Amino acid sequence: MRSRLRPGAVIFVMLAVALSALAVGLLMIDRIGEAIIAERQQAVATAARDYFVAFAHEEGVAPLARALDLRERTDPGGAFRYALYAEDGRLLGGARLLGAERLPASGAAKLKILTEGRDTPWRVLVQPLSVGGTLVVYEDIGERIAFQRALVASGGVALLAGVGVVLLAALWLNRLLLSRMETLASTAGRIAEGDLSARTETHPKGDVFDRLGEAMNGMLDRIEELMTGMRTVTDSLAHDLRSPLTRMRADLARAMEPGVDERTRLDAIELAHAEADRSLATLSALMDIARAEAGLSREMMAPVDLTTLVSEIGELFAPMIEDAGQALMTSTPSEPVVVNAHELILRQAVGNLLHNAALYAGEGAVIRLLLERTPGRVKIVVADSGPGIPLEHRGRVRERFVRLDAARSAPGGGLGLAIVAACAKLHGGSLDLLDADPGLRVVIDLADHR
Repeated sequence: MRSRLRPGAVIFVMLAVALSALAVGLLMIDRIGEAIIAERQQAVATAARDYFVAFAHEEGVAPLARALDLRERTDPGGAFRYALYAEDGRLLGGARLLGAERLPASGAAKLKILTEGRDTPWRVLVQPLSVGGTLVVYEDIGERIAFQRALVASGGVALLAGVGVVLLAALWLNRLLLSRMETLASTAGRIAEGDLSARTETHPKGDVFDRLGEAMNGMLDRIEELMTGMRTVTDSLAHDLRSPLTRMRADLARAMEPGVDERTRLDAIELAHAEADRSLATLSALMDIARAEAGLSREMMAPVDLTTLVSEIGELFAPMIEDAGQALMTSTPSEPVVVNAHELILRQAVGNLLHNAALYAGEGAVIRLLLERTPGRVKIVVADSGPGIPLEHRGRVRERFVRLDAARSAPGGGLGLAIVAACAKLHGGSLDLLDADPGLRVVIDLADHR
């Protein structure tokens, strides 16, 4: 089933986020905007009051009343209006908005005043004068409230628009993420159904999902390689062990026949024993290959002096090569060549190469065992002057149980070069089969991590 959004959960979360953001935003706009405007307007009112108080002290109450009348006639509808009352409550000059009986005590207050046929909110500042009378400063806060509401409304619209854009972006991002994850899930599903060739599509300059896809593809490549190897081993075991087990069974059946003489019975048991040894050797070699290819032998890696290792293997195989009518020449650097390696598997790999050379190079061949060092690389080389391996077969002979026609008459299970290839892979290197002109040059190429 294809992944999809859950609309109820998405709408609830987005609505909660939108309402929270809207409430906080509007509260900040309302409080901050009101504080800024109120502070400014209060400063204007206070400055006007102080000016008129100073004017009354300098010029007197009557000139102040005339000045306020003049201002009222020239600017009757301003946000600030002024009035001067006598001590008995008479209006001496200025705006005729309130009677003296409705004026608050000294200080500021908010009142509703009927102007132009409607009640309008005003802030009234009352200041008694020491020279007589009372100065009143009226501030029309209706416009301020309207401006504040307009500011809140515009802020609310902006916040709603922003939340809408965020919602659309979230839906788009969710769809994108679902699409990318659906690709990975589809690939995993195909793998689960048995299609080991399934791979997820990636772009070379992509995002984190492309990097995840590349990592997944690499993992799938490795899994396919191991599964293919397992199938190959299973098929090869079924094919190559059938014959020795059948011969072993036949030998044991002959040994158990009634009336067979003791000599024949012992010969049959000996043949069955030899077939069992060959079968066990094949299984042991396959286990070595599997452990090496799976990297399970890396915990036994340790510094190994290849100069000493190659020299010792050369001395060990020299008698066998001489018995085959061949000559062995060993060449190593004078100084130690130390690498991090699995010594037992490396010894087995080099021994397999020398054993193959002794079997197939032919009488009179010269076999060379070399340790070469180049910048960043170390090479263990086994070269012989025998017939070599045709170029078209050099890829096949590294596979398990592959034996060319010329080698089928010789003992062995076709696992020697497979073990060497697995050893090279375990050590992060490669196995190369090259011409020796004449003969074959086999190279275990390893990294030199000095």
